[in-house]
Amino acid sequence: MEAEPRIQVTEDGPYAARGLSVRPGTILKTPQGEPVEWDIGEPYPAGASVRLCRCGRSNTKPFCDDSHLDGFDGEETADGAPTAGRRTPTPGGGWVLTDDISLCSKAGFCNDGTTTAWDRMAIIDAPGQRERIEGIAARCPSGRIVLLQEEGAPFEQEFEQEVVVEKDGPYWVRGGVRIESADGAAWETRNRVTLCRCGRSANKPFCDGSHKDVGFEG
Repeated sequence: MEAEPRIQVTEDGPYAARGLSVRPGTILKTPQGEPVEWDIGEPYPAGASVRLCRCGRSNTKPFCDDSHLDGFDGEETADGAPTAGRRTPTPGGGWVLTDDISLCSKAGFCNDGTTTAWDRMAIIDAPGQRERIEGIAARCPSGRIVLLQEEGAPFEQEFEQEVVVEKDGPYWVRGGVRIESADGAAWETRNRVTLCRCGRSANKPFCDGSHKDVGFEG
């Protein structure tokens, strides 16, 4: 029987991933720089178990080359409580858009330069708007925003369990992958998660958008 796909956060070291394909991914943007869609590439050739760089300094990104051994503080500082307790609701048309800002990776799909996902909730009953909001939520890699029916289950796109390496950004872990701390405790399993890849997040192991602030490339 094959082991369950999972990612282990190692102490001050890389992510040990097993049973997961690893693919490159690029956020496609309009000429004005607004994110509109993902371009997901073919999987990297790799074995069943891989070490993914977490310090941001590897010369073999996204894979670890032991650069963390020169000194890397990978302490996990994120809130370990379930995300539901941190979510702010925005209702509209029998639906609710919930927001846990602590998870934001600054991918930008929630704001198209004209309006935001939250503003759209006021017009969700207008033609095409619910589908638009569903698409925005599905493309949000971190799971910061989740759309659900009032008193109902969340709307979530089905994903294969895999890791998408965002160009110059975090790891988009999708499909409900188990993620374990260095001490073996499991983080809440979510359909969409972004893990820090630049090594500078203040919300480790999750991305907080620091890669944009420090100009991370990789």
